[in-house]
Amino acid sequence: MEESDLSVIETSQTNALSKREARRQAILVAAAKLFLEKGYGATSLSDVVACSGGSLSTLYDMFGNKAGLFKELVTGRCREITGALAEAEADGKDVRRALTEQAHRLFDLVLSPDAVAVIRLIIAEGQQFPELAELFYASGPDSGRARVAEYLSARARRGELAIEDPDRAARCFCSLVLGDFQMRAACGLAVRLDDQEKARHIAAAVDTFLKAHAPERPA
Repeated sequence: MEESDLSVIETSQTNALSKREARRQAILVAAAKLFLEKGYGATSLSDVVACSGGSLSTLYDMFGNKAGLFKELVTGRCREITGALAEAEADGKDVRRALTEQAHRLFDLVLSPDAVAVIRLIIAEGQQFPELAELFYASGPDSGRARVAEYLSARARRGELAIEDPDRAARCFCSLVLGDFQMRAACGLAVRLDDQEKARHIAAAVDTFLKAHAPERPA
């Protein structure tokens, strides 16, 4: 086979993958919009296809069912939140800077209007669809906390932090960052922090966490 023929095949495969990813993103955008507007129970997969284009067979092939589609929405948001830690590991950032960047991303995304709307959706429909609440928690908060725990555990092994229970430490870190702001937002109360106030809050949260888990230094 000629080199030019291989190039044509590779280009064709790349285009096919790009089109599939574009279709996947269109479905996710449509699903997020409909779930928040109509509710999880009232949204059918046919509604999603009508809004995004494509076909039911494509949607089933990509996500399996409605629960799989919702799971991908939640895990995608979780990847956005914990991505700061992966970047910090790759860049070799020090612990304070890495946790500060993670805290800013956690605060901004968890308190975004869409994220708050999802929390309200879970509260409203969790009783009728208990599997939805379980799926959300496992794919979102639980998965995100596990990623934070992995990062903290790795830093503890290097002697940069003193942590016996990484999972508990991760819970404490997230609680310090979010404080009561998530509850306020879920209750429909405004969270009014300008950039300077938010920066001070996050700096205090990270400082408190690092002081609590500072490794002992030789005398």
